[in-house]
Amino acid sequence: MFRSAPMQNDWKLIQNHLKLKADGIPREKTCAAIKKALGLVPQTKWPSQSEVRSGKSIFGVAAKQANLVTIDLPYPMKLSWEMTTTTQKLRCHHLVAESLKNIFQNTLDHYGLERLSELGLDVLGGCFNNRAIIGGKATSLHAWGIAIDIDPNHNGLNEHAPKARLSRADYDAFWKFVEQEGATSLGKERDYDWMHFQFASLN
Repeated sequence: MFRSAPMQNDWKLIQNHLKLKADGIPREKTCAAIKKALGLVPQTKWPSQSEVRSGKSIFGVAAKQANLVTIDLPYPMKLSWEMTTTTQKLRCHHLVAESLKNIFQNTLDHYGLERLSELGLDVLGGCFNNRAIIGGKATSLHAWGIAIDIDPNHNGLNEHAPKARLSRADYDAFWKFVEQEGATSLGKERDYDWMHFQFASLN
């Protein structure tokens, strides 16, 4: 969520906050500093998964329909469980919607449609799904719509690098785009479940 830009008479407060020179030119990092001061940067520090499961984080309680939105994806994705079916829609928590769109748009811009398809970055394993974690009783972060699975057919739950396809160097740019939005890869952090990334830290 973005804050509204300040009124014109608040500009002096921003100048003081940014320690602008007398001529009004910022000392350094002008664009980033002003965006931060104006609240024009998205939330990129997400709560921990334990905070999410407590139901008291910014994501609220699991499976609350009012928190979910459907976003348009920048390219069609095949459903991993029915590869002849494609979708350009994704249901997720509204707080991660912009970050997800950024990730997939950056992926398309970097790889191009043909190359990302070769890499399986157009194979969707799912996002919102009101269920428990596989093999356990804890509620999956998918139940909040803040976790995504990519190409599960080549990145199994217990597959490690380099067998898991998403662990290879070809995917470094993709993971950079994920990390830029503050999301966490279980593969990069723990070397398992490489298909999965989430908008919650592990700690």
